[in-house]
Amino acid sequence: MSHVGNDAIGRLHRLSRSARLPVAIAGVAALSLMAACSGGDADPPAAEDVPSEGPIAITWYGSDARNAAVQQVVDNWSAENPDVQIETQPTTFDSYWDRVSVQAAADNIACVAAMQSRYQARYEDRGNLLPLDGLIEDGTIDVSGIPEAVLESHRAADGHIYVIPYGIWFEGATLNAPRLAEFGQTAPDPSGSWADYVDWAIEAQPSMPEGTWAIADRGDQITQFQAYALGEGETLFGDGEVGFSEETLTTWFDLWTRAVEGGAAPPPDVNAEYAGVPTTQSLMAVGSVLVSSTGDNNISDVQIALDQNGLGTVSIVASPTDGVPQVVGANGWAISANCQNVAASADFISSFINTPENALILETQTGLPPVTSVLESLQDDPDVSQAIKDRIALYFDLLDQGATVDIWPDGAQALVTQIATSYQEVAFGQTSSQAAAADFIAQANAALSGF
Repeated sequence: MSHVGNDAIGRLHRLSRSARLPVAIAGVAALSLMAACSGGDADPPAAEDVPSEGPIAITWYGSDARNAAVQQVVDNWSAENPDVQIETQPTTFDSYWDRVSVQAAADNIACVAAMQSRYQARYEDRGNLLPLDGLIEDGTIDVSGIPEAVLESHRAADGHIYVIPYGIWFEGATLNAPRLAEFGQTAPDPSGSWADYVDWAIEAQPSMPEGTWAIADRGDQITQFQAYALGEGETLFGDGEVGFSEETLTTWFDLWTRAVEGGAAPPPDVNAEYAGVPTTQSLMAVGSVLVSSTGDNNISDVQIALDQNGLGTVSIVASPTDGVPQVVGANGWAISANCQNVAASADFISSFINTPENALILETQTGLPPVTSVLESLQDDPDVSQAIKDRIALYFDLLDQGATVDIWPDGAQALVTQIATSYQEVAFGQTSSQAAAADFIAQANAALSGF
C-alpha cells in the first residue's frame, strides 16, 4: 500500500484556517472546499491508500483512574489484534500538551493522539494531523452513530475532519436544591441568564445562614462568560479576534461585583482562598455555596464530598444562556500525519467509540460517549448510576436545542487565566470594570492574532 507523505498532507493545510465553518453550512461548504483540494496526492486518504504495518503509539491524558480505564480499553483491543505492537503514553492533562507540542515540533506525535476541542486547532492548522475524511467516507472509521451536529462541529475551515470525538462534556449550572429548601428557597429558573441567577441570589441571600452564600462568584470563569455572551447574542470568538463587545464584558464584571457587594456571593478574599482547589474541596462541594457551575463530569466528585458531610444533593441544569443553544466540549482521537500504521490506528478509533463495553469500562470518565446507541445502552443498563443517566438525558436535551461542539482557535487557551486576572483586579478594587474589559480584549485579540 502506498504511504501518505507529509508533503501531501501539508498541502491540505495551506488553506486559511482562521475560523471554523458555521455548522449549518459546513457540510455544503466542505464539499466545495474538498473539491478545490481534490486531485492527486491532496485527496484525504482512503483505506486502500494508508500504511498498515508497524507498531502504533497511543497517547492520552487524564487522572490516574481515568488513564487506567483507557488503558483497559486499549488492552482489550490489543487482545483482539495481537499482531499490532502498541506503546501507550498516558499522562496528566497539563503535562500532555507540553509533550505533544514538543512531539509536533519533532514530527513524531504518537499515531493515535488524544485531542481536545480547546487545543486541537493548533495541530490541525500546522499539518500535524491526518485528514480523516476518506477513512470516514469508506467506513473504516464508523461515525454513523455520532449526531451530525457533533461531528460537523469538528470540521475545520479547510473542509476536513481531523479529530473524532470520543467523550463529550458540557458546562451547566449546579444546584443544591435540598439545602435551598432547608432555607425556604426554591432553585432559580434554569431558563434564564446569569443576570437572572444573580437577581435570584440577592433576593434569597437573607435566608441563608452565616458563612453560606446563595451563589458562587463566576466572574472569573471564561466558560460562564461565554454562556452570558451567547445570551446577549454574541460569541466568544470571532475571526481572529474576540466575538463579544467591551460593553458585554464590562456588564459581566459589574454583574458579579453586584452579587458580591449584595452579600449573595463570597467576598474576593474567600474566592482567592478557594481558587484552584480540587473539585471535591470547592465551595459548592463543602456546602458553602448552593448554586454554582461546573462541567457535567465533575458532578460525581461534588456529590461525594457533599455525602461525606450530609450537605445535600447536587444536580446540573443547562448553562444559563437565556434560551440560546449552548456549546459543549469534546475529547477526541486524531491520527498523526507521521503515522506509519494508519490502518490499525483507524480501527482502534472506530472500535473505541462504537463498542458498548468500552463505555462501561470508562464510566464516562473521558466524557459521554459520542455514539447515540452507546449512550442509549448506558441508559438501559440497570448497573449504570442514575447520575450518569441524568447527564445523558440532559445532553440529549441540549442537542435537541441545537448545541454544537465549541472548537477553540489556536491561542485561545490563554483567555482562561487572563479573564481570571482581569476580574480579580476588578473584585479587589484595583481597576474599573470597563478598564479591565478593555485590557482583557486587547490581550485576547493579540493572543488570537498569533502575536
